[in-house]
Amino acid sequence: MSFLQAHPRQAARVFLALVAIPAVAAGQVPDSAATLERVRVTVSRDAARPVLELPFAVSRLELDSTRNATRRSSLTEALLFVPGVTVSNRFNPTQDPRLAIRGFGARSAFGIRGVRVLRDGIPLTAADGQTAVDFLDMESLGAAEVFRGNAGALYGNSSGGVVDFRTTPPPDAGGRAKVAGWWADGVTRASIGGGRRLGGLGLQGTLTHNTGEGPRDFSAFESTNALGDARWQMGQAQLQLQASFYDAPEAENPGALTLAEMERDPTLPDSNNIVKKAGKVVRQSMVSLQGTRDLGSFSVVASGQLGWRDLENPQSFAIIELDRETAGGSLRAQYTGGSAGNLRLAVGADLLTQVDDRQNYTNCAGLTGPSRPAATCPTADDRGSLTVNQEERVSGLGAYVRGEYAITPQLSLTATLRNDRTRYEVTDRRATDPALAEPPPRTLSAVSPMAGINWRFGTLSSAYASVSSSFETPTTTELANRPEGVGGLNAALKPQRGTSYEVGYKGARTNGLTYDVALFTIITEDELIPFQVPGAQAGRQFFRNAGQTTRRGIEGSVAGLAGPVSLGLTGTWLRYVYDEFVVAGTSFNDNRVPGVAPVTLSAFVNHRSRWGVVAIEGTRVGRVAANNANTAWADAYTLLNARFVYRAPTRLALEPAIGLDNIFDRTYASNVVVNAAAGRYYEPGAGRTLWIGVRMGTR
Repeated sequence: MSFLQAHPRQAARVFLALVAIPAVAAGQVPDSAATLERVRVTVSRDAARPVLELPFAVSRLELDSTRNATRRSSLTEALLFVPGVTVSNRFNPTQDPRLAIRGFGARSAFGIRGVRVLRDGIPLTAADGQTAVDFLDMESLGAAEVFRGNAGALYGNSSGGVVDFRTTPPPDAGGRAKVAGWWADGVTRASIGGGRRLGGLGLQGTLTHNTGEGPRDFSAFESTNALGDARWQMGQAQLQLQASFYDAPEAENPGALTLAEMERDPTLPDSNNIVKKAGKVVRQSMVSLQGTRDLGSFSVVASGQLGWRDLENPQSFAIIELDRETAGGSLRAQYTGGSAGNLRLAVGADLLTQVDDRQNYTNCAGLTGPSRPAATCPTADDRGSLTVNQEERVSGLGAYVRGEYAITPQLSLTATLRNDRTRYEVTDRRATDPALAEPPPRTLSAVSPMAGINWRFGTLSSAYASVSSSFETPTTTELANRPEGVGGLNAALKPQRGTSYEVGYKGARTNGLTYDVALFTIITEDELIPFQVPGAQAGRQFFRNAGQTTRRGIEGSVAGLAGPVSLGLTGTWLRYVYDEFVVAGTSFNDNRVPGVAPVTLSAFVNHRSRWGVVAIEGTRVGRVAANNANTAWADAYTLLNARFVYRAPTRLALEPAIGLDNIFDRTYASNVVVNAAAGRYYEPGAGRTLWIGVRMGTR
């Protein structure tokens, strides 16, 4: 047994200490300190603003700047070194990674909740707050902006944090082409892409195919992503037309394991998922148009999008079929200060709608003889009797005003106020009583303020303090999943509301060192908490409200260069507990909210030379509670990865790469299923994985 396996905690400390000795870094390391001053983001819903002028925790990362030759296999890889952000890779092709920012999103059983996700400013999050990112092609992305705090005043529903992915723009001149291929333990990906500049018109496209079987048995999958992007520059006006298509004809669901099963063999699937043929088939398309008009001190931004998603999702408790249509639009006008430059204003409005056509059927797969009742399984088909047949309609409308006033060149005040209304309607086609077929709609509303103050210290650092709010409605799936097994929407489930208090300090030194630290307290009322019930619906997530929770945390990163070596360290400490939560006479007060690691640490060291890059990365994740009672836990773990990319001295940008993940073959739970029934809390991560890949393109 190695020292790391025998003493993972001590080994993690030694590794992180070694990385931090010369200079430590996290996120993206700039070439010079002045680079930080030029980093601008648009997640503040203002004209692109320098990070140092915003009284909030905001990160921008270029995906290919420091961390060269990453596989881009998941969001876990892309957002690994953003403080306050955790991405739990389920290693399950039917489930999106669980993205959480300061604990928001930790409840998600599938997809992303509580965090708003965008691509080039266009929302991928639906009107009810649910986000699917299986169709997001990582090969098409060039950057990401992350708002690491409550952003309800800017983005409305389900904005405990915001991630805006930026696609690689078309070339500034001429043409560009690239080809990439990756193989890792039976999983392959092939991608082609290219772009062309034709005067004021820029074109960009990417096509990616994935196939193989994940690190666990019963996890085969196949998918194809296509993205087309056209951008026109016409004087002071810009237009961007984007269309994407995703087709996944196969994805098997290995499910979660008990602790004993995971320790015996982490590649095992849940045998009941095999019997029930659990998996999904999905097809999704989306088209968006965005326009910007610059009128000097004024600018106007307008956008609109349409989307379609067809899902067939056999699960152990039911076969779910869902056809979703989404639409939305946004309009924003900005005054950027004019010659005086001490006042900035932005007003805007967002509209999102979705229509879900939902049918649930009894899953009769594997039932034979007396266990296959004719009433619910009348034919030999796996699809049995219809249990839910309803149309769910959601519309969300929000309007906001944002102002910023510079008291002095060093001191500025920022305030935002937003009003949101989210309306849910349902038509239950199985109900014979008209009152039950068309129950009264539910309208959930919120007024969300945000205020902050920012102090600039010289040109390369700033400190800030802010108060912000969040508002999160249940998703249609969470409202439709009712323990009593009937249709309609759960009228007792309320939205959760939170208030965040934050102070922070960020900046750079002239020697290239960058840093970012934030301290926060978040108090949430009516927190949405998942649970499962044993029996016929085991494995299905239901939801209830907790009275109050509190999160107190500190997050930070520091980055720097030491000659050809770049180093990094990112850390998050989060105490996330129930203040008031009693269920059936059982109090969970002062218990940790499950699904959230109290400590996460990530570090890297890269060595660059003219012939390539050698990189070593380490991650430490603390012990995670798996249930409300805190009687089940996922152990802490430490992972170490390494990779090498060779840069061939040719006219083409040829970069072969090789890497080894989880070098010491640690068995660990990369994700927990919160409050799961029958002790099936644990979704194992991948063991030691060797991967190879190559990228080639025009320079």
